[in-house]
Amino acid sequence: MNKIVLIISCFVLSSSFLFSQTIKTKEVPKSVISQFKVKSPSAKSAVWEKDNDTYMVSFTEDKAPVKGYYQESGEWIKTMFFVEKEDLPTNIINYVKKNYASFSELNEIYFVKQQGVKDYYLVDVWVPSEKIISTMKFTATGRYISEEKREMPLTAVGDKDTEKDPKEKKNKKRKSKKTKSQDPDLVSQDKLPEAVLKTFKKRFMNATDAKWYKKSEDTIYRVTCVFKNENAEGYITDKGVWINTIMELNTARLPSAVNKSIAQFYTDYSIVKAWNEIRADKKNQIIVDVIEGKNEKRNLITKMYFDKNGRIIKIEDAPVPDEPEAEMTEKEKKEQARMEKEFKKHQKMKYDPSNINESELPSGIGLWIAREYPEYLVRKAEYNEFDEFPDHGRIYKVLIERPGVNQPYATGYFTHSGKLIEVIDDFKKEEDKKEEKRKVSKEIVTAFKEQYPKIDKVEWVEGENGTWIAVYVDKDMESKAAFSANATWLQTATLIEMENKIPSSIRNYVAKQLPDKVIETCYLMSKPGIKPYYNVTLYERKSKTTSELDFTTSGKIIE
Repeated sequence: MNKIVLIISCFVLSSSFLFSQTIKTKEVPKSVISQFKVKSPSAKSAVWEKDNDTYMVSFTEDKAPVKGYYQESGEWIKTMFFVEKEDLPTNIINYVKKNYASFSELNEIYFVKQQGVKDYYLVDVWVPSEKIISTMKFTATGRYISEEKREMPLTAVGDKDTEKDPKEKKNKKRKSKKTKSQDPDLVSQDKLPEAVLKTFKKRFMNATDAKWYKKSEDTIYRVTCVFKNENAEGYITDKGVWINTIMELNTARLPSAVNKSIAQFYTDYSIVKAWNEIRADKKNQIIVDVIEGKNEKRNLITKMYFDKNGRIIKIEDAPVPDEPEAEMTEKEKKEQARMEKEFKKHQKMKYDPSNINESELPSGIGLWIAREYPEYLVRKAEYNEFDEFPDHGRIYKVLIERPGVNQPYATGYFTHSGKLIEVIDDFKKEEDKKEEKRKVSKEIVTAFKEQYPKIDKVEWVEGENGTWIAVYVDKDMESKAAFSANATWLQTATLIEMENKIPSSIRNYVAKQLPDKVIETCYLMSKPGIKPYYNVTLYERKSKTTSELDFTTSGKIIE
């Protein structure tokens, strides 16, 4: 399993490099922050990184991950929206199936809005049979533009012990434990950092036969041991942060879903080894070594990765030794010529955004029509910028109508992902719209003035369950005061933007007790009958998760 170490180490080191580029919001130029708020006004949980003169921000919008790129001057470069495979235009799926019938997965799917370029999709197509990954580019309506191919990674995980008798393998491993290791990276337990030992005892309770390894230039400790009666490996940083645990699995006890997934790809195969990998980033997986019948004599191993439900994550085909390339048959030449002709045909197709067909629409639009207007048909669709929606850029405008003459019709406006922005229907009364237009009551406005008589400028935002929120600025700090429907003051949250305004006792507590986390936001909370307190949101860089803690105004944590 030595190769696992290399892969995990590379993963952790590259991740550490990325994390080291993470910067605090206050370090981002005001010009960049200002443009970001204009481009993504509804962004949440923003995390900033810097690469030379480029600033990248990862955030969520409509509960979906998004990445934005900006120059140091504040100029917007592009925004990439993560897209689920189910939300792609059907044209894209059909094109991939037609040209790569044996593709295994679509990964890294993004809808890209870029300065000076028409909106487009980027899709990574995994084709194990050809050992390639093709990054394909499509227009916003699913028409093919171009592609770039690269070799699929062939690095094998685990050793290449292909003995068929598991008892024999187990006996060999037991015998090898009796032999003194000559590994120069071997570390005695008495030289381990206390934090590493503490994490090991917590993660590998009652483990035996522990041996520790660490490369001189590395910051990661590897431990091999017997854990829960199985051979296992663990990876822990010198600070005591657990990375992952890899345990051998009995190949006869693999989940049935895994066996079914393997059988979908191979009819003649044998399973050599299997591991269960539990990871700190929650991306747990099952790794299985498979040898196809045609590769049995050469012991060429194919790596298959599965999620906890037995679904295939990826396949790494066995590295085949270089052989003279066989001359193509006449049939293969004709097929290649057909493919090239098909590519040229797609490249010449003219994209008319003012008149697109139904198959070029995101699936979300079709589902919305089927749910809200089941009898209606798409009469006309376009993808353009509209004066009515200046903040959305290019969007879909879809005219739908009931079959027949002089029948009711409706016009829907949708985002690039198929999310409804607005529907205009003269023949259908929508009570929800009336609710959206209701105004804050005079009683609530009066209650706010009594609570905050010195505040002149206030913006009212409708909250949940009939509540109203007053947004205002007091002493250069943004505050939000919430009132119930019957004009009762509920709470006020004041945002503490400047880090030096946050009590030093809170900052010191986080730095000493929670070194892996940083303060993302801090609010001073005021509620009826309760002493004011601080509500702090913490962000953990490695897991990319947030948590909250409350502190008194003197900086003591509230349990």
